Amino acid sequence: MRPPRKDDARAPEHAVCSGALVYSTPCETMSEASRKQLSFSSVAILGPGLLGGSLALAVRKQLPHVHVRLWGRREEPLEYARSSGAAHAASTRLEEVVEGADLVVLATPVGVMSRLVSGMLPLLKPGVLVTDVGSVKGCVHQSVGSALTETGVAFIGSHPMAGSEKQGMEHASGELFRDATCILTNDEHVHEDMLLLLQRFWERVGCHCIRMKAADHDSSVARISHIPHALSALCVHTALDGGDVKLLGLVSAGGFRDTTRVSMGEPSMWAEILTENAPAVLDRLDEALSQLGEVRNRLASGDKEALREWLKTAAESRAQALGL
Repeated sequence: MRPPRKDDARAPEHAVCSGALVYSTPCETMSEASRKQLSFSSVAILGPGLLGGSLALAVRKQLPHVHVRLWGRREEPLEYARSSGAAHAASTRLEEVVEGADLVVLATPVGVMSRLVSGMLPLLKPGVLVTDVGSVKGCVHQSVGSALTETGVAFIGSHPMAGSEKQGMEHASGELFRDATCILTNDEHVHEDMLLLLQRFWERVGCHCIRMKAADHDSSVARISHIPHALSALCVHTALDGGDVKLLGLVSAGGFRDTTRVSMGEPSMWAEILTENAPAVLDRLDEALSQLGEVRNRLASGDKEALREWLKTAAESRAQALGL
Protein backbone atom coordinates (compact mmCIF):
# COMPACT_ATOMS: atom_id res chain seq x y z
CA MET A 1 0.00 0.00 0.00
CA ARG A 2 1.47 3.35 -1.00
CA PRO A 3 0.98 6.66 0.80
CA PRO A 4 -2.01 8.68 -0.40
CA ARG A 5 -1.11 11.27 -3.02
CA LYS A 6 -2.69 14.63 -3.75
CA ASP A 7 -4.46 13.23 -6.81
CA ASP A 8 -6.19 10.45 -4.88
CA ALA A 9 -9.97 10.68 -5.15
CA ARG A 10 -10.53 10.49 -1.41
CA ALA A 11 -7.36 11.75 0.21
CA PRO A 12 -7.79 12.06 3.99
CA GLU A 13 -7.68 15.43 5.68
CA HIS A 14 -4.61 14.70 7.82
CA ALA A 15 -3.19 11.18 7.81
CA VAL A 16 -4.08 7.52 7.35
CA CYS A 17 -2.96 4.89 9.85
CA SER A 18 -1.90 1.45 8.66
CA GLY A 19 -0.34 -0.69 11.38
CA ALA A 20 2.92 0.95 12.45
CA LEU A 21 2.65 3.56 9.71
CA VAL A 22 0.97 6.90 9.43
CA TYR A 23 0.72 7.89 5.77
CA SER A 24 1.05 11.66 5.63
CA THR A 25 -1.21 13.56 3.29
CA PRO A 26 0.77 16.04 1.16
CA CYS A 27 0.65 19.54 2.59
CA GLU A 28 -0.95 20.83 -0.62
CA THR A 29 -4.26 19.68 0.89
CA MET A 30 -3.93 22.31 3.63
CA SER A 31 -5.42 25.78 3.46
CA GLU A 32 -3.58 28.52 1.57
CA ALA A 33 -2.96 30.42 4.81
CA SER A 34 -1.42 27.36 6.43
CA ARG A 35 0.76 26.61 3.41
CA LYS A 36 2.29 30.09 3.48
CA GLN A 37 3.58 29.42 6.98
CA LEU A 38 5.35 26.21 5.94
CA SER A 39 8.70 27.55 4.87
CA PHE A 40 12.29 27.74 6.06
CA SER A 41 14.45 30.70 5.07
CA SER A 42 17.84 29.21 5.96
CA VAL A 43 18.98 25.58 5.96
CA ALA A 44 22.28 24.29 7.33
CA ILE A 45 23.36 20.88 6.02
CA LEU A 46 26.14 19.19 7.99
CA GLY A 47 27.96 16.65 5.85
CA PRO A 48 28.76 17.15 2.13
CA GLY A 49 28.43 13.50 1.10
CA LEU A 50 26.01 11.94 -1.36
CA LEU A 51 22.86 12.67 0.68
CA GLY A 52 23.94 16.03 2.08
CA GLY A 53 25.21 17.24 -1.28
CA SER A 54 22.13 15.99 -3.12
CA LEU A 55 19.86 17.68 -0.60
CA ALA A 56 21.73 20.96 -1.03
CA LEU A 57 21.34 20.76 -4.81
CA ALA A 58 17.65 19.84 -4.52
CA VAL A 59 16.92 22.74 -2.18
CA ARG A 60 18.75 25.19 -4.44
CA LYS A 61 16.63 24.02 -7.37
CA GLN A 62 13.22 23.50 -5.77
CA LEU A 63 13.35 26.15 -3.02
CA PRO A 64 15.34 29.02 -4.55
CA HIS A 65 14.30 31.41 -1.77
CA VAL A 66 16.04 29.26 0.87
CA HIS A 67 19.61 30.15 1.84
CA VAL A 68 21.67 26.93 1.86
CA ARG A 69 24.84 26.52 3.91
CA LEU A 70 27.03 23.43 3.96
CA TRP A 71 29.48 22.25 6.62
CA GLY A 72 32.18 19.61 6.26
CA ARG A 73 35.40 18.53 7.97
CA ARG A 74 37.46 18.66 4.77
CA GLU A 75 37.87 21.48 2.30
CA GLU A 76 37.90 19.33 -0.85
CA PRO A 77 34.18 18.38 -0.96
CA LEU A 78 33.25 21.89 0.11
CA GLU A 79 35.18 23.35 -2.80
CA TYR A 80 33.31 20.96 -5.10
CA ALA A 81 30.04 22.14 -3.53
CA ARG A 82 30.95 25.77 -4.18
CA SER A 83 31.94 25.14 -7.78
CA SER A 84 28.76 23.16 -8.48
CA GLY A 85 26.52 25.81 -6.94
CA ALA A 86 25.20 23.41 -4.30
CA ALA A 87 25.32 25.99 -1.52
CA HIS A 88 25.36 29.73 -1.01
CA ALA A 89 28.10 29.22 1.57
CA ALA A 90 30.30 26.27 2.57
CA SER A 91 32.74 26.15 5.47
CA THR A 92 34.67 23.89 7.84
CA ARG A 93 33.72 26.27 10.66
CA LEU A 94 30.53 25.07 12.32
CA GLU A 95 29.50 28.51 13.57
CA GLU A 96 29.57 29.96 10.05
CA VAL A 97 27.04 27.38 8.91
CA VAL A 98 24.76 26.72 11.88
CA GLU A 99 24.19 30.18 13.37
CA GLY A 100 20.88 31.66 12.26
CA ALA A 101 19.64 28.52 10.48
CA ASP A 102 15.93 27.64 10.72
CA LEU A 103 16.59 23.99 9.87
CA VAL A 104 19.74 21.99 10.61
CA VAL A 105 20.13 18.68 8.75
CA LEU A 106 22.60 16.14 10.14
CA ALA A 107 23.92 14.31 7.07
CA THR A 108 26.98 12.79 8.72
CA PRO A 109 27.52 9.16 9.79
CA VAL A 110 25.27 8.37 12.75
CA GLY A 111 28.28 7.60 14.94
CA VAL A 112 29.51 11.20 14.93
CA MET A 113 26.16 12.96 15.29
CA SER A 114 26.22 13.20 19.10
CA ARG A 115 29.62 14.87 19.12
CA LEU A 116 28.53 17.25 16.38
CA VAL A 117 25.35 18.18 18.24
CA SER A 118 27.32 18.92 21.41
CA GLY A 119 29.47 21.36 19.46
CA MET A 120 26.58 23.13 17.76
CA LEU A 121 24.17 23.45 20.71
CA PRO A 122 25.44 26.92 21.77
CA LEU A 123 25.09 28.09 18.15
CA LEU A 124 21.44 27.20 17.59
CA LYS A 125 18.88 29.98 17.50
CA PRO A 126 15.54 29.72 19.36
CA GLY A 127 12.88 27.89 17.39
CA VAL A 128 15.32 25.97 15.19
CA LEU A 129 14.37 22.48 14.01
CA VAL A 130 17.02 19.75 13.78
CA THR A 131 16.65 16.60 11.68
CA ASP A 132 18.95 13.92 10.31
CA VAL A 133 19.09 11.60 7.30
CA GLY A 134 20.50 8.53 9.06
CA SER A 135 19.56 4.96 8.15
CA VAL A 136 18.99 3.94 11.78
CA LYS A 137 16.69 5.87 14.08
CA GLY A 138 16.53 4.25 17.52
CA CYS A 139 20.09 5.16 18.51
CA VAL A 140 19.74 8.66 17.04
CA HIS A 141 16.64 9.43 19.11
CA GLN A 142 18.29 8.00 22.24
CA SER A 143 21.38 10.17 21.86
CA VAL A 144 20.78 13.17 19.60
CA GLY A 145 17.03 13.47 20.16
CA SER A 146 17.22 13.32 23.94
CA ALA A 147 20.19 15.74 24.11
CA LEU A 148 18.41 18.32 21.96
CA THR A 149 15.07 17.93 23.73
CA GLU A 150 16.70 18.49 27.13
CA THR A 151 17.87 21.91 25.93
CA GLY A 152 14.53 22.83 24.36
CA VAL A 153 15.54 22.22 20.74
CA ALA A 154 13.06 20.39 18.49
CA PHE A 155 14.29 17.18 16.84
CA ILE A 156 12.45 15.03 14.31
CA GLY A 157 14.18 12.14 12.55
CA SER A 158 14.13 11.87 8.75
CA HIS A 159 15.15 8.99 6.52
CA PRO A 160 14.79 9.69 2.80
CA MET A 161 14.86 6.26 1.17
CA ALA A 162 17.20 7.33 -1.60
CA GLY A 163 20.83 6.65 -2.33
CA SER A 164 23.38 5.03 -4.57
CA GLU A 165 26.24 2.58 -4.39
CA LYS A 166 28.39 5.63 -5.23
CA GLN A 167 29.37 8.01 -2.47
CA GLY A 168 30.66 11.54 -2.11
CA MET A 169 29.76 15.07 -3.11
CA GLU A 170 31.00 14.43 -6.64
CA HIS A 171 28.13 11.96 -7.16
CA ALA A 172 25.44 14.20 -5.65
CA SER A 173 22.30 14.84 -7.70
CA GLY A 174 19.47 17.28 -7.20
CA GLU A 175 17.12 14.59 -8.54
CA LEU A 176 18.08 11.95 -5.95
CA PHE A 177 14.95 12.46 -3.85
CA ARG A 178 12.43 12.57 -6.69
CA ASP A 179 9.53 10.17 -5.89
CA ALA A 180 11.41 8.78 -2.87
CA THR A 181 9.71 7.90 0.39
CA CYS A 182 10.90 9.91 3.39
CA ILE A 183 10.21 8.34 6.79
CA LEU A 184 9.66 10.83 9.62
CA THR A 185 10.15 9.66 13.21
CA ASN A 186 8.77 11.92 15.93
CA ASP A 187 9.57 9.98 19.09
CA GLU A 188 10.18 13.25 20.97
CA HIS A 189 6.55 14.27 20.22
CA VAL A 190 7.43 17.59 18.64
CA HIS A 191 4.38 19.77 17.92
CA GLU A 192 2.40 18.94 14.78
CA ASP A 193 3.18 22.35 13.26
CA MET A 194 6.89 21.54 13.26
CA LEU A 195 6.21 18.10 11.83
CA LEU A 196 4.18 19.60 8.99
CA LEU A 197 6.93 22.13 8.37
CA LEU A 198 9.47 19.34 7.91
CA GLN A 199 7.05 17.27 5.86
CA ARG A 200 6.49 20.21 3.53
CA PHE A 201 10.27 20.63 3.14
CA TRP A 202 10.77 17.01 2.05
CA GLU A 203 7.79 17.15 -0.29
CA ARG A 204 9.22 20.21 -2.03
CA VAL A 205 12.49 18.37 -2.82
CA GLY A 206 10.55 15.46 -4.33
CA CYS A 207 9.65 13.05 -1.52
CA HIS A 208 6.38 11.75 -0.17
CA CYS A 209 6.35 11.24 3.58
CA ILE A 210 5.24 8.57 5.99
CA ARG A 211 5.48 8.66 9.77
CA MET A 212 6.72 5.82 11.96
CA LYS A 213 8.04 5.24 15.45
CA ALA A 214 11.82 4.81 15.53
CA ALA A 215 11.60 1.14 16.57
CA ASP A 216 9.20 0.34 13.73
CA HIS A 217 11.45 2.20 11.31
CA ASP A 218 14.51 0.20 12.34
CA SER A 219 12.64 -3.09 12.03
CA SER A 220 11.32 -2.16 8.59
CA VAL A 221 14.61 -0.94 7.12
CA ALA A 222 16.37 -4.02 8.47
CA ARG A 223 14.03 -6.05 6.26
CA ILE A 224 13.97 -3.86 3.16
CA SER A 225 17.42 -2.22 3.12
CA HIS A 226 19.97 -3.59 5.57
CA ILE A 227 19.45 -7.33 5.02
CA PRO A 228 19.39 -6.91 1.22
CA HIS A 229 22.77 -5.20 1.45
CA ALA A 230 24.23 -7.96 3.61
CA LEU A 231 22.82 -10.65 1.32
CA SER A 232 24.15 -8.81 -1.74
CA ALA A 233 27.64 -8.99 -0.23
CA LEU A 234 27.00 -12.64 0.64
CA CYS A 235 26.18 -13.34 -3.01
CA VAL A 236 29.53 -11.87 -4.05
CA HIS A 237 31.46 -13.96 -1.53
CA THR A 238 29.53 -17.12 -2.39
CA ALA A 239 30.02 -16.66 -6.12
CA LEU A 240 33.63 -15.50 -6.20
CA ASP A 241 35.51 -16.63 -3.10
CA GLY A 242 37.87 -19.45 -4.06
CA GLY A 243 36.95 -19.22 -7.75
CA ASP A 244 38.61 -17.82 -10.84
CA VAL A 245 37.35 -14.26 -10.52
CA LYS A 246 38.30 -13.22 -14.06
CA LEU A 247 36.65 -16.27 -15.62
CA LEU A 248 33.52 -15.89 -13.51
CA GLY A 249 33.37 -12.23 -14.49
CA LEU A 250 33.44 -13.20 -18.16
CA VAL A 251 30.47 -15.55 -17.80
CA SER A 252 28.46 -13.27 -15.51
CA ALA A 253 25.38 -11.49 -16.83
CA GLY A 254 22.53 -9.32 -15.60
CA GLY A 255 21.54 -11.56 -12.71
CA PHE A 256 24.90 -11.25 -10.98
CA ARG A 257 25.18 -7.51 -11.66
CA ASP A 258 21.66 -6.72 -10.47
CA THR A 259 21.83 -8.88 -7.35
CA THR A 260 25.24 -7.61 -6.23
CA ARG A 261 25.06 -3.93 -7.21
CA VAL A 262 24.41 -2.61 -3.71
CA SER A 263 27.40 -4.52 -2.33
CA MET A 264 29.46 -1.71 -3.90
CA GLY A 265 28.32 0.64 -1.14
CA GLU A 266 31.00 2.22 1.05
CA PRO A 267 32.16 -0.58 3.43
CA SER A 268 32.83 1.56 6.51
CA MET A 269 29.44 3.25 6.26
CA TRP A 270 27.61 -0.03 5.86
CA ALA A 271 29.51 -1.74 8.67
CA GLU A 272 28.36 1.11 10.91
CA ILE A 273 24.75 0.88 9.73
CA LEU A 274 24.56 -2.88 10.27
CA THR A 275 26.17 -2.58 13.70
CA GLU A 276 23.88 0.24 14.83
CA ASN A 277 20.80 -1.75 13.81
CA ALA A 278 22.22 -5.09 14.96
CA PRO A 279 19.19 -6.36 16.96
CA ALA A 280 16.79 -5.98 14.03
CA VAL A 281 19.36 -7.19 11.48
CA LEU A 282 20.18 -10.28 13.55
CA ASP A 283 16.48 -11.18 13.70
CA ARG A 284 16.26 -11.07 9.91
CA LEU A 285 19.56 -12.94 9.47
CA ASP A 286 18.14 -15.74 11.61
CA GLU A 287 15.10 -15.79 9.33
CA ALA A 288 17.37 -15.87 6.26
CA LEU A 289 19.30 -18.82 7.69
CA SER A 290 16.03 -20.62 8.36
CA GLN A 291 14.86 -19.97 4.79
CA LEU A 292 18.19 -21.20 3.37
CA GLY A 293 17.86 -24.36 5.43
CA GLU A 294 14.38 -24.95 4.03
CA VAL A 295 15.59 -24.41 0.45
CA ARG A 296 18.52 -26.76 0.99
CA ASN A 297 16.27 -29.49 2.37
CA ARG A 298 13.86 -29.19 -0.56
CA LEU A 299 16.71 -29.25 -3.06
CA ALA A 300 18.40 -32.21 -1.37
CA SER A 301 15.14 -34.17 -1.39
CA GLY A 302 14.44 -33.31 -5.03
CA ASP A 303 11.15 -31.61 -4.15
CA LYS A 304 10.82 -29.58 -7.34
CA GLU A 305 7.23 -28.53 -6.61
CA ALA A 306 8.16 -27.10 -3.20
CA LEU A 307 11.02 -25.17 -4.79
CA ARG A 308 8.73 -23.88 -7.53
CA GLU A 309 6.20 -22.71 -4.96
CA TRP A 310 8.93 -20.96 -2.92
CA LEU A 311 10.19 -19.12 -6.01
CA LYS A 312 6.64 -18.29 -7.12
CA THR A 313 5.76 -16.83 -3.72
CA ALA A 314 8.89 -14.67 -3.80
CA ALA A 315 8.02 -13.28 -7.23
CA GLU A 316 4.41 -12.57 -6.21
CA SER A 317 5.44 -10.91 -2.93
CA ARG A 318 7.93 -8.67 -4.72
CA ALA A 319 5.32 -7.62 -7.28
CA GLN A 320 2.82 -6.85 -4.52
CA ALA A 321 5.33 -4.84 -2.47
CA LEU A 322 6.42 -2.75 -5.46
CA GLY A 323 2.94 -2.36 -6.92
CA LEU A 324 3.86 -4.16 -10.14
